[in-house]
Amino acid sequence: MNKKQYDVVVIGAGSGGLTSAVGFSKVGKKVLLVEREHMGGECTNTGCIPSKALLHAAKEFYTANRLSGETEQNETYRHNAFTYVRDTVQHILDDETPETFEKLGIDVVMGEAVFQSKNSVTVGETEYTFKTAVIATGSGPRLITVPGLKETDILTNQNVFKLDTPPRKLLIIGAGPIGMELGQAFAMLGSDVTIAAIDSKFARLEDEAIRPILQSAFEKLKIKVQLNAFINRVETDTAIFDIKDGEAIVEEVHVSFDKVLIAIGRTPNLPAGMTEAGITFDARSIQVDSQYRTTNKNIYAVGDVAQRLKFTHTADDTARQVVARVISKGLIRVSQQKAVPKVTYTSPEIAQVGLSWPEAIEKYSAERIMRIEVPFAHNDRAKTDDKTNGLLVVIAKRINGSILGAHIAGPAAGEILTIFTLAIDQKISLWKLQKLIYAYPTYSLIVKKAADQFVGRQFGDLKTDVRNMFKRNVPKIIAAGVWLTAIAGLWYYQNSQNLTATQTSIQMFEFITLSIWGPLLYILIYAIRPVTFFPATALTILAGIFFGFVWGTAYTLVAATLAAAVAYAVGRFFGSDLRLENTRLGNWVTALRENTFSAVLTTRLLFLPFDLLSYAAGILRTPFLPFVGATFLGIILGTATFVSIGASLDLETFRTDGFSFDLFQVEYLALAAAIFTISIGLSKILKRKKM
Repeated sequence: MNKKQYDVVVIGAGSGGLTSAVGFSKVGKKVLLVEREHMGGECTNTGCIPSKALLHAAKEFYTANRLSGETEQNETYRHNAFTYVRDTVQHILDDETPETFEKLGIDVVMGEAVFQSKNSVTVGETEYTFKTAVIATGSGPRLITVPGLKETDILTNQNVFKLDTPPRKLLIIGAGPIGMELGQAFAMLGSDVTIAAIDSKFARLEDEAIRPILQSAFEKLKIKVQLNAFINRVETDTAIFDIKDGEAIVEEVHVSFDKVLIAIGRTPNLPAGMTEAGITFDARSIQVDSQYRTTNKNIYAVGDVAQRLKFTHTADDTARQVVARVISKGLIRVSQQKAVPKVTYTSPEIAQVGLSWPEAIEKYSAERIMRIEVPFAHNDRAKTDDKTNGLLVVIAKRINGSILGAHIAGPAAGEILTIFTLAIDQKISLWKLQKLIYAYPTYSLIVKKAADQFVGRQFGDLKTDVRNMFKRNVPKIIAAGVWLTAIAGLWYYQNSQNLTATQTSIQMFEFITLSIWGPLLYILIYAIRPVTFFPATALTILAGIFFGFVWGTAYTLVAATLAAAVAYAVGRFFGSDLRLENTRLGNWVTALRENTFSAVLTTRLLFLPFDLLSYAAGILRTPFLPFVGATFLGIILGTATFVSIGASLDLETFRTDGFSFDLFQVEYLALAAAIFTISIGLSKILKRKKM
């Protein structure tokens, strides 16, 4: 068997694969691209491109027929619809040939890639080793077995565009984007279309105000929609459905057909040999982490084969981020906090980004958000084009106007949606969108209408919203007042008595040692220290002076861990309303929550600010138990260092000189340096494992 070596092997030449291969090639990597079937992947050959081409041809035919009636020329156009689809696909494929990518320095091999080990694949009789691999093999249509349904009657997205003419009667099983788009296209081309779905609501993923608009458009085309329909069997050319109410069958419906289009979802195309490569997977997807690494950390998986959102644009975006992550050696992390736009290319077009209205209520509560609805009947361009059957729904936070979600049914919905995708990603509020100048007359002016409505309503509701905001934050305001009073009291006492922090610490310890409960009082005072911002170092050194090395270390470990928990609770309390996962910090926040123990342990070993990190952990709502466990382990070395310094000191020396570097004896400085070096080393080991 021949052997060849590459920096990167990319499996699959769809959106994610092509983007990965080109990206790595541009930065000088030696790249091999392997494709099993056809360049361009599912999207170009049997998905996005042919379906949109068919929709275009269908809309053109339907409009012509509506305006001029049935003519011989129109009928010729209808019969040529699929020829137009195939010509369009071929036109795009002309730019996606193996030769095109070989000119970019990418080696292209057509064939089946099979993993042989954790760093090699075979294609035919050649074995290719790699440093990094990207699996981008996409997905295929999910099929079901229906008793009596002949294979020759089944259509999927992979063979439907090979038709020469539309079927007279078409049954579509599934009411997702593929089912709705092709249902409309075939209905416009003259087919008698029935859509059957197990859903209880038509277009169930769309906003409640948008569903009726789409349903009306389907009814206008005489598309029959059957909900709660579970296919039972096929008899000759008739499909028999059980209509259910819950588990109970309430009736049986018969639907005649010439062809049956199955559009009930997608299943991943899993490459062979993944077990040998150390990759974990199941029937639904390849298992990846937040950085799209498989369980083999040198192999990534992007696109439909690994992602929940199976869109061409998400595959492309993820591939770009994976390339950046690999070439930066992990310094640039993949973000999963981006707003993802979704468009269904029906007529009217349906587009959405961000949260739905129920999701926004659940996350923020109804009183903190505003729902804005603007009909396209209020848009002058829609009036000139006679396309007023549409609606824009915007969901935004009250007062600051940050956009949480947008849902559109209407002309150019997918193009308008980009404004809202940008606004969500870049934190552009409706206040700012309202100030923009929009060209007149354009469909995008509907965005300004929505912003105008928000500003008008917000000024009217401002007093109520401010009052509600104040009510929500009364406990925090009271707690902050008590906290600031306690801090001010401590500072006033020190200043009035002309005491330094060291002298105050000594007074505390003298008070503590007067009681048999001294260790317990020490732990208690140390634990509440974060709310007074009292320096921990002085108390830790004093523990060594008063309790000795062994007991001082033991007491301080308990006390410092409790202090971290107190600071965590304070951060959690005051940061409870923050949604930092939706900010530019979101990627880091998510990573910290997923790897709390190792992240906190690393920061403790690096001697980073103790209280600040504890407050931050609470604000970011990291899991509590891993935080506490990592804190306890991470402070052992540092605590032992400072307690040992205290144990070596005389109290009078500490009382006279206070805390200064003159206190440190050479041997303890050496010990501290050794501990710090060990800590740095351990943190680097942890970081490498996490990477």
